[in-house]
Amino acid sequence: MIIYDKNDRRRLYWLIDEYLSGNIDESTFCDEFYYSYSLEIDPKILSDIERKVFSELDKVASRFSQHEEDHAVGPRAYSTVEELKQKIIETKEKLKLDS
Repeated sequence: MIIYDKNDRRRLYWLIDEYLSGNIDESTFCDEFYYSYSLEIDPKILSDIERKVFSELDKVASRFSQHEEDHAVGPRAYSTVEELKQKIIETKEKLKLDS
C-alpha cells in the first residue's frame, strides 16, 4: 500500500483510487481528502485543471453525510453516497483527460 504525505498532490489521486477500489469508505475518503486538500496542500502546486476539479469534489465531499436523518431534514444540504461516488468518478475522468 502506497501512502503519500498529506501535502503531496499525489495523495489526492491515491485517495480517489483507494475509494474506487473499495479499500476505504466514504467517511474515510472525505476526512482524508479534507486533511490533504483543505489543510495541507498548497494550491500553487496544483495545475489549473486539478484546482478546478478538486475544488468541485471538495464541495461535495465537505457536505457528505452517511446519516439518513440528515438527508430527511435537509435533502439539499448534504451529499449522499451516490452523489459523492459520482463526483469522485467524474473527477477521475476529468483528470485522465488532462494527462
